[in-house]
Amino acid sequence: MLELNRIHHMDAFEGLAKLKNESVDLIVTDPPYGIASRNMKTIRQGRIMSTQEAWGSWDTFHPFDYDVFILRLISECHRVLKPGGSLYMFLAEEQVGYFARKAVQRGFRLRNLLAILKKAPQPSIYKNAWRRGFELCAFLTKGKTGSTFNFLSQAECVNTFAYSTSDRYTSHPTEKPLAFIQRLIRVSSHPGDLVLDPFMGSGTTAVASKTLDRRYVGFELEPTYIRMAEERLGSISNETQMRQERTGVNSP
Repeated sequence: MLELNRIHHMDAFEGLAKLKNESVDLIVTDPPYGIASRNMKTIRQGRIMSTQEAWGSWDTFHPFDYDVFILRLISECHRVLKPGGSLYMFLAEEQVGYFARKAVQRGFRLRNLLAILKKAPQPSIYKNAWRRGFELCAFLTKGKTGSTFNFLSQAECVNTFAYSTSDRYTSHPTEKPLAFIQRLIRVSSHPGDLVLDPFMGSGTTAVASKTLDRRYVGFELEPTYIRMAEERLGSISNETQMRQERTGVNSP
């Protein structure tokens, strides 16, 4: 078993292979979308650049390779997730249909699509298409019954979440809102549960898990992002860590 409450410097699939079958209570992850390109433009920090430069070469795939990547990821997530466990995965609108079909074929149940709504989306450079004002997150469960769902309130359990893109903790290009990830974890897990993120990025899933008394484990290849995540984790009050040690939730 991998060391828990740690972001491991390794490839996602290398890390997943080290996890036992049905050992994880919840997966929350934001994998590459496979849409970065040298030929597509966006605006970042007020400067026009290619989406590949803005998001990183790690988001660039040949379409066939991306399909293989998604199939492999779905299969590994299904293997390590406990029966009744939940999977929340962000994905590009272009990938929703393919992802949903393959996930259901693998044995997941597609429960819903959630959307995070950007209050101030990026301006349109060419003004020939709609501005992208939301991102989608698929909500799936393993098995037909018995999944954890802690209904918080009518207001909090709506499948949309509005946020400001200026409310960021790091310079990571695809950082997701912490409050939204915390909500997913509160709804679909219990204190002491193990939360997995194979693509930790700036560490939002780890931070959300730590603040909510969940154990976590994850993987990241980019050392810069790992340092970002570790700084965020280190800034969390020691009170949370002490409480976890008293209750034994850090034990594998």
